[in-house]
Amino acid sequence: MQPRSLLALCAALLAPLALACADKAVAPERVTPPISGTENVYIVSADDVIVNGRFFGPQHDVAVVLSHMQPNDQTAWFEFAQELADAGYAALTFNFRGYGDSGGEQAFDKLDDDLASVVRYLHDRGKRQVFLVGASMGGTTSLVVASQADVDGVVAISAPAEFEGQDALKAVPSVTVPKLFIASEGDELAALSLEQLLEATGEPKDSQLYPGIAHGTNIFLPEQSDSSAAIRQRIMDFLNEHAGP
Repeated sequence: MQPRSLLALCAALLAPLALACADKAVAPERVTPPISGTENVYIVSADDVIVNGRFFGPQHDVAVVLSHMQPNDQTAWFEFAQELADAGYAALTFNFRGYGDSGGEQAFDKLDDDLASVVRYLHDRGKRQVFLVGASMGGTTSLVVASQADVDGVVAISAPAEFEGQDALKAVPSVTVPKLFIASEGDELAALSLEQLLEATGEPKDSQLYPGIAHGTNIFLPEQSDSSAAIRQRIMDFLNEHAGP
């Protein structure tokens, strides 16, 4: 059976359960970890699309959602997710609909719906705090969702001020939780968006531009950014500062 056909079959089998627990937006979990110590999870969106994710360090009670950029999928976050888990955070990567093993077709106007469903899932799992970290379109979407959902902080990396209907510039005045904006100096559009977003939002907020041109999760790659280690540490410091006892 083809992977997409198998996914369609899973969706059909899970649809009744999705309707029964739509208010929780949680589907049954399948613990099939090709990566040791992780959980493979399936989350039902508000419109019944099944979103696939990978949970690193699920036993920890402070969670970090890592939202990917285009055209990458969640695997671009795996290395940093493991670092977060080793540091005591529950890190959840996921594929937006139409990417990887998630169902549905790619739909930019549904990015915020998918991420909001992931946030609800984490609250249903009893996580004490939830932080959002997103790259490029994932960063824009994280800011949009942070203006609406119950989250404790947001890190936006190379985030456009607006991406295909996801309007972070309109959303950030309503984001009252701590915010950290990161971009490369030579990534000109991302650097410009950083300045626009920083000006439009209120405290608490912080930002940092790093040398180079790396965009999104490429900023974590040593071969693309000499500041990759410093950026990882900067995000970790942000989480450590704002995660409660």
